[in-house]
Amino acid sequence: MNPGASDAATSRDCHQNQSLASPKSGDEKMSKLRVVFRTGAFVGLSAGILAAYETRRAMTPSSGQEELGSRYLARLTGGLLRVFGAELLVRGQPTHEGGALVVANHQSALDIGVMLSLFQGVLLSRHDVADWPLLGRLAKHGDTIFVDRDDRRSGAAALREIRRRAKEGRTVVAFPEGGTFPGDSVHEFHPGAFAAVQSLDVPVIPVGLAYAPAVPYEKESFAQHLSNLAARPRTRIAVHLGEPLPSHLDARSTAEAARARVEALVMDARRQLEAHGG
Repeated sequence: MNPGASDAATSRDCHQNQSLASPKSGDEKMSKLRVVFRTGAFVGLSAGILAAYETRRAMTPSSGQEELGSRYLARLTGGLLRVFGAELLVRGQPTHEGGALVVANHQSALDIGVMLSLFQGVLLSRHDVADWPLLGRLAKHGDTIFVDRDDRRSGAAALREIRRRAKEGRTVVAFPEGGTFPGDSVHEFHPGAFAAVQSLDVPVIPVGLAYAPAVPYEKESFAQHLSNLAARPRTRIAVHLGEPLPSHLDARSTAEAARARVEALVMDARRQLEAHGG
């Protein structure tokens, strides 16, 4: 037995193992750097736009505040999508004028930025977001409609607000599944938002969202979800806009038709991502 040969072989094996491990180690370091950079950019951009908006708002007459809010909302959503490396593949475009209800499946926190960047509307959101640091303040400035789905009075108030905004010519963006779900399956749509616009002459527009890679957001915290998104080099998001749904249906039938149409749009969006190598 040659101890020197054994030591040499051991050294060679260790060197090979280190070489094999190096790319992974480098990827992990880059992921951590991306999280630090993007998290800082997220906070800085949000705080900067909030401060700029509040300053301009104080000097703007009430008649111009809605237009001012839309302008700053576009800056915020576009900036945040760039910060997190989101690449949008959009098929279709908003063609409606005046009020509308836009409904989509809900997989990720990025859905909100995607939808608001495309539609410049007001969002229906869960009630606790109003109390979040920084984001809650931004949401309030964006005329967000907050709802506690476990409180009937909150639900009724939210439906009145949806109807009022739509009658005023605003676009309301809602995720009728009532929460985020992993994967491309589309869960049952709650009929409340559809009931709110029933009998109004406003379109109900379905939208399907698909991600590559997938963005599971189920049990993790919002902060952990953002951290996971920030760690990626990029996230491709296919966004498919459908034609407005028939207006003669009752609320529950409209919800069922919307869910089926959104599911079909999600499948189309997934095929587009696969065609792009996603």
